[in-house]
Amino acid sequence: MKRKADFLVRNVGKENLIVPLGANVVEINGIVILNKTGCFVWKLLEHDLSIDDLAVAVATEYNIEHVRAYADIRNFLDAMAHMGLLE
Repeated sequence: MKRKADFLVRNVGKENLIVPLGANVVEINGIVILNKTGCFVWKLLEHDLSIDDLAVAVATEYNIEHVRAYADIRNFLDAMAHMGLLE
């Protein structure tokens, strides 16, 4: 799983926003705001990683159980895929 290259995260005030570039500006209808964990995962998605790799990284970073991290990552990835942000 990997994020599309034509989206960036920018900090605006206290919010982390996914900013579309190029033609994606027209396709994305709204603003995507990431929390701290979402930003962490978005950065990891620069590389092609499996959901299990992502869950291990999140479980380690936030000291939570792998099962919980896996479920949260699955929900996050489903939302990102639905918005067309993943390859």
